[in-house]
Amino acid sequence: MARKPCWLDIGAGPNLLIKEQPGADFAVGLDIEKPKEICTNPQESAYCIAPADVLPFKSKTFDFITSRYTFEHLQSPEKTLYEIGRVLKHGGIFVLQTTNTRNPFVFLSRLIPFAIRKILLGRLFKDNPSGTFRTRYKINKPSLIKPAYGPLILKKLILVEDILCQSQLLYFVSLGLYRLIKAFGLESLKGNMIAVFSRADNN
Repeated sequence: MARKPCWLDIGAGPNLLIKEQPGADFAVGLDIEKPKEICTNPQESAYCIAPADVLPFKSKTFDFITSRYTFEHLQSPEKTLYEIGRVLKHGGIFVLQTTNTRNPFVFLSRLIPFAIRKILLGRLFKDNPSGTFRTRYKINKPSLIKPAYGPLILKKLILVEDILCQSQLLYFVSLGLYRLIKAFGLESLKGNMIAVFSRADNN
């Protein structure tokens, strides 16, 4: 019987990603504060309160690490990437999804004061925890993602665009932007970056 992976999700919020994607031998959700509700199965998953740049795990613990819409908030994302390289096993995979500041939506949102943006995001995106923390955007352009962070090696960088369905207005505006990007080949303006890394050393 094949061994199942050990999985860490950074910026896990209420652990929904782990809940919705079962199959790991053991899964750990990590965030800087405890959500009101946490989805865990004591036999298969756990939750850890800790900063992403000082991961409280032994080296080479995890086969698979994910982070969705967290790195745009980090004060020290490069330090976090080195930490991920430390706790990832040889041949392990880290998948990072974060926003791209070259996207017009993201660019315009940065012009709105945080207090006002937080209210707007709360009304437009009922399930959008990303909007409740200040954004710093330290590595949020394709050109700012380095090919390596210690043993962590970039394998692929993909840009994708979302069609927002939270309201009719958002749907038509985001659909129009998607069609413009596609028609004019403006790949660098897509709203999300997905970076796939692997730990490549044997040490």
